Amino acid sequence: MYTVLLTDDEKSVTESLKNDIPWANLGVESILTACDGMQALEIIASFHVDLLITDIRMPRMDGLELLARVRSVHPEIHCILLTAYGEFEYAMKAMKLGVDNYLMKPMQIQELTETIENTLDNIYIRRENREALFRENILRRWVTGNISSDELGERTVFLDLNIYQSNYCVIAIKKRNASVSVGAFGEECIRKLSSDLECTSVWDNVGHYILIAGGSSIKEELLVSTLYQTAVQFDILNLVDVAVGITVSDRNEVHISYERACDLIDKDQDPNRPPIRVCHVMTDNASITSEINEEALSPIVKRSISYIKEHYAEGVSIKEFCSSLNINAAYLGYLFKKETGIYFNNYLIDFRMDKAIELLCGTGEKIADIAEMTGYTTTSHFIATFKKKTGLSPLKYREIHGGTLS
Repeated sequence: MYTVLLTDDEKSVTESLKNDIPWANLGVESILTACDGMQALEIIASFHVDLLITDIRMPRMDGLELLARVRSVHPEIHCILLTAYGEFEYAMKAMKLGVDNYLMKPMQIQELTETIENTLDNIYIRRENREALFRENILRRWVTGNISSDELGERTVFLDLNIYQSNYCVIAIKKRNASVSVGAFGEECIRKLSSDLECTSVWDNVGHYILIAGGSSIKEELLVSTLYQTAVQFDILNLVDVAVGITVSDRNEVHISYERACDLIDKDQDPNRPPIRVCHVMTDNASITSEINEEALSPIVKRSISYIKEHYAEGVSIKEFCSSLNINAAYLGYLFKKETGIYFNNYLIDFRMDKAIELLCGTGEKIADIAEMTGYTTTSHFIATFKKKTGLSPLKYREIHGGTLS
């Protein structure tokens, strides 16, 4: 809705304009009037005005001086000038001051109505563009961690953004070759993804298209499945790289998910890399088990890690290992956690998952056989554990990350 200020020293003119123009149909909510430029400035100082319609010849302050004063303080206010004088110099001065339109009195109501409508359309477009740019700036600052929690809360009230979610996950999309255009299909694909995943989206400053998914039931498997199916549908799977960042529960940690997703895309330039990657599955092909510095461990913890690596395909347990060495299981569990940062059983599971991923992507072994080869007595237990650790079923992981389907 808009506010219009009518300014003319002839009251009959402002009253006629108030009554004869179909303001409501034009989206005008408030119509203010002034008898000269001085009064118009006072009104503008007290009220928000979108459009100024003013006569040129008025006492105390004419329309051109009024326009100049308004332009210096409120350049966002649009203006239509009305005059009974046809001198060329008035039109030239008005154009230099950035007037939207210049009409001669007496004008037809239809002509003025159309002029007002066109000007209000321009105001709407500029307002929408301004709000879109403002919204994009807030989103960029959010995903890069350059906005305070308080400011984010204040700004999003005006931008219709739902930042009050229980979980957040950032998805980064980047063209594999900057010189190759994904065309209209790529743009339509991104629009569909934003809609299907109910994401907020924005371009960052380094060429990534960012989707921010939020909700209590974010599941990486669903995100990846939707991403994969949509990319295949629009035939751009080999034209873009997609990375799913880690899921975070705090809106102030969204930048962590963003950074991890971008790292996956930017650091891995292997031409055979999978088109869609999930951050928490494998980061730079490293896992918790390979990040532990074994040189800094005590002899007993080193032996337990060696035992896991040698017997992971069997029914390994901490009790069995401790029994073979005649040591206390509780003590080893405490020592293992203290030195490695994770529990014995969790290390065993992570190591088995690493081996499972190697087999899924590097061989054509059946899922049931991989389960047995990594120490699981039932395929269902293996699948459940794999899905819990990676967010994907073994088949879906193999489909996305490479390997032969079985």
